[in-house]
Amino acid sequence: MKFVPTAEYTYWWPIKVKMPHPDKSGLWITETFEMQFASVTSDEAGRIRKELAELRGDERTSHEHDQLLNACRDWRGVVDDDKKAIAFDRELLVTMLKAGPWYRQGIYECYGNSLISDAARTGN
Repeated sequence: MKFVPTAEYTYWWPIKVKMPHPDKSGLWITETFEMQFASVTSDEAGRIRKELAELRGDERTSHEHDQLLNACRDWRGVVDDDKKAIAFDRELLVTMLKAGPWYRQGIYECYGNSLISDAARTGN
């Protein structure tokens, strides 16, 4: 495979969300889907961090996921109750991130894993 530089590199990554089973007390289920992320330049990441640092209270809370949202481009495997695909919707993603700790934890953990190669994680 030849290397082709691009202005914006995008890639698909599996997302696993582990949450309490809705019907069975004390059990967990794992839901999965894929999310497409775009690489974020260090300048852009720095700009977002600086803007967040200047915000206070509710205004800061409403922008707490900007870094992640800036990287998200699409998803697949997200369906409604009738098992029909739901098109990527930034507002729905924000709702998911606010809805429960399981969505937040799963998406952030998987996104973070996508930024670090296996060799870096194992210290090689």
